[in-house]
Amino acid sequence: MNDVPPIPTEVPLPPQAATSRQPISPQRFYTPPGVVGDGNDDTVPPWSEADSSPPMSVHGTVARLHAAHPVAEHADMDGVVVLSSAVAGVGVSTLAAMLARTLTQRGVKCVLVDADLQGGGLDVLLGIENEDGSRFGDINAPLGNVDGKALLRELPVWDGVPVLSCDPWKIENPQWWEIQACIRALAQTRRTVIVDMANHTGLDGLKACAGALHIVAVEMTVLGLARAKTWLKSLGTVDGNGGSSPILVGIEPRGTIRNRGTTGVAEAQEYLECEIGIVIRPDGKLCSALLEGLGLRKPNTTMRKALERLADRVQERRGGKRADHGTRPS
Repeated sequence: MNDVPPIPTEVPLPPQAATSRQPISPQRFYTPPGVVGDGNDDTVPPWSEADSSPPMSVHGTVARLHAAHPVAEHADMDGVVVLSSAVAGVGVSTLAAMLARTLTQRGVKCVLVDADLQGGGLDVLLGIENEDGSRFGDINAPLGNVDGKALLRELPVWDGVPVLSCDPWKIENPQWWEIQACIRALAQTRRTVIVDMANHTGLDGLKACAGALHIVAVEMTVLGLARAKTWLKSLGTVDGNGGSSPILVGIEPRGTIRNRGTTGVAEAQEYLECEIGIVIRPDGKLCSALLEGLGLRKPNTTMRKALERLADRVQERRGGKRADHGTRPS
């Protein structure tokens, strides 16, 4: 008798459904089709709006759920704080982490999100790369929906701050709709979400953060100011985009001798036509610890005072001012 090949018990998925990233558990953070919440679910499809035939998701048809849940452009962004700079290497990741720690010490529950798709490695910077927990590569949100509480429980914690990091050298980067889904979900579970967005590489489709508070790190050099001016114009923040103006933080460069080559605050403000109320000066011991892979240590007094002023500005802009100082986490 001729051997008859076995009949497959499962119908193979179409090629579009294939993904190189697999979640730890397929439905750990995923909201399946047909599960309708309070009507505020913001579903962002992983395809162009002009595409008449959206791809099939590994969990079902995306189009049906998207039609039932229209996207709210700036929903749940009131507690989101985005940090960016014109170029890499200015210290945005370090600033984001220290701001999150400062706010957490004041009793404001924060979560730190690494949306630097080009560099990433926030967990390595903080010294928690070997800690158990989920990274962006463990999350699969094909329908743009994430369970924020479940995700929060899975994140590694640094100094009381849950961290969702991105490690592009280990696994493929997340898509913009997956990052957006995570930010929105975490914003519903934590009072403040600090997002390290670097220079927005790979995040062109991420529009929801336009309603967030934006902090721009400006290197206090001639070249740094020129880049920052172009960057601010590209963000649409100089002329205003319907949201609040950004908070500019001056970053003095490392390795200068007696501040030679560093631009003064008054000159920088005149050139940018924006206020720079906070300037971060380099901390030699902190920088050395980072370079040695020892994690992010406590800053010196000068840097700590600058961080306190930045935290004040963030709370004032978000309506909290200093009422949270010394209070219990909210």
